[in-house]
Amino acid sequence: MRNMYKQFLPVVLVLFSLFVISGCGGGGSSVPGNTTQLEDTLPPEDTTPPEDITPPEDTTPSEDITPPEDTLPPDDTTPPDDTTPPEENSTKITLYTDVNGDTAYIPADFTVSEKNDERIINSGLVVIAPDGSEFVWIPTTVTALSVRDFGSYFSYGDSISNYHDETDLPEYKAMAESTKRYGGFYIGRYEASRGDNGLPASKRVTENEKGRIWVQFSPQDITSACKNLYADNDTVQGFFTWGANWDTVLQWLVDSGCKTLSEIKDDSSGWGNYSNDSFSQGAIGNYTGLWKEAKANNIYDLAGNNWEWTQERYGSNYVARGGGYNLMGGACPGNRYPAAVRDPLPGNNHHPNITFRAALYLK
Repeated sequence: MRNMYKQFLPVVLVLFSLFVISGCGGGGSSVPGNTTQLEDTLPPEDTTPPEDITPPEDTTPSEDITPPEDTLPPDDTTPPDDTTPPEENSTKITLYTDVNGDTAYIPADFTVSEKNDERIINSGLVVIAPDGSEFVWIPTTVTALSVRDFGSYFSYGDSISNYHDETDLPEYKAMAESTKRYGGFYIGRYEASRGDNGLPASKRVTENEKGRIWVQFSPQDITSACKNLYADNDTVQGFFTWGANWDTVLQWLVDSGCKTLSEIKDDSSGWGNYSNDSFSQGAIGNYTGLWKEAKANNIYDLAGNNWEWTQERYGSNYVARGGGYNLMGGACPGNRYPAAVRDPLPGNNHHPNITFRAALYLK
């Protein structure tokens, strides 16, 4: 029996060893297992390229890499209107400042006179239109646009209450609004003559400067002719003077120190072509701008020379202003016709001694 045990003992030991090695003994946890070892030898999770190794979003060209708006040429790099030299800006109204700091607005394509005594606003700024006509700036910032009672009437005992401008008309409203906006309007430097284009001109007419004073023209025809002045210029509008324009010019002569009130409303023979003046020798009204004595703030022949139609009304009549060469400018009671005088006449009157004066306002 003992010998049999010794005989099988090696076999039992071998079987036991195989049993242990195969892990069937239930003690596998005490021997390092292959599974644990494999898990340790696999690349750890953090060795896999992490998400943040992928180029981050902010390394991808982003929207803010596009040149920002303020690096793009801004709108204001386009030369603004006011950087265009006024002389070259043919579509704009330009601001003129004289040596005294006073200002006026110049229509496109018009130029300021180069004569020193015609470049001062307070004494008559002269501008020249493309056709050579000349106009003077009337600053309503100094003298407000208004009808005034100078007390000078063709019929003595008359009253300003009988005279009026048709202020409800669109044309008048446009003129008044413009003078308020720009602080002035332009009046013809000379009495009207016939221009080469068949429209009114404001040019000197003398023996050496040929032209024809525009007379025998009804107020209705004058309105249409003036309206068509510089029709191709969108910065200026021609118009036929109203009573308010005439009175404002006269008052401005007083306010600027050029004339006294008495020289306007009582006796204008010292600065107008009348039968009793001292310089014209009773000349007829064929010319305008001929006598330096008949100039006031660079405007010629407001007093005497020829009567001038205005759009002012007296009932159904239109009102002529300024007196004429065949009348007396003052000094003789009952027979004086100073610059301020008012004379109502039928609107269909084609009188040989009545002309008019063109005017302009800015658009």
